[in-house]
Amino acid sequence: MRVFCFRLIAYLLVWLLPNLVLAATQEPVRLFLQESLDQQGKQLPTDPKLIEILKYFEKQTGLKFEPVILPWKRAQVETLAGKGVIYGFSRSRERIAAYHFSEPVVVERIWGITYGKPKPKYRTVEDLRGKVVSTGRGFSHGLEFDLARDVIFTVQEDSASTHARFKKLMAKRSDVMVWPVRGMETQKEVEKYINRIIVQESNDPELAGRYFDVSDQPLFFDTMHFASAKGRYLEVIAKIDAAILRGKKNGSLAQVLRGYH
Repeated sequence: MRVFCFRLIAYLLVWLLPNLVLAATQEPVRLFLQESLDQQGKQLPTDPKLIEILKYFEKQTGLKFEPVILPWKRAQVETLAGKGVIYGFSRSRERIAAYHFSEPVVVERIWGITYGKPKPKYRTVEDLRGKVVSTGRGFSHGLEFDLARDVIFTVQEDSASTHARFKKLMAKRSDVMVWPVRGMETQKEVEKYINRIIVQESNDPELAGRYFDVSDQPLFFDTMHFASAKGRYLEVIAKIDAAILRGKKNGSLAQVLRGYH
């Protein structure tokens, strides 16, 4: 019996030790994330919920991420150069040709935010015809948005400072600002979130007492992904895909995404 135990231990070490050594020496994967700036142009602290989600994927995949926060267009360039993987990436026609996307992590509803009375009735893409639509620099909000931009409406790309975007809307330099929200399904929820959390807690005196309206329904739907350059980090994306599919099946992904706005 003792001889059998020794042999079993030796057998397990032969198979497990190389994998343990590999895990210990595994190079971290650079993970490019979108910068988020305050009204002074300084980087805001990383959302604790995002940190929780990234730790979830590290645990589920065995990968180690090295988060790198960059302006969104710069993050895309670095990813395309094969220097890492990007997270929070939306698909578009051009991107699908150049990037390798993971399975969708989360679905985003893209709402329209306006300022002033009367509140515009934006319900469909056609309602945006001829309008100036404000979005973050380097952002796509899905394939339908991509097909409509500069055809049905004009896109005005703004800086990562959300407060500056609200002020441009107040100054009528744009007609509507598109805003992606995860985990909220109704206009009332989103409007309360925008005005109480984003606007009033900004402590920006120019936004104090202002109230912004949200479209009655989402204008677009989008999906968020991990992505790499075509032909690069294929094993990393495959591990992430397996974690996403497993997490959707057992409910753990939905649980960790709860409260992720």
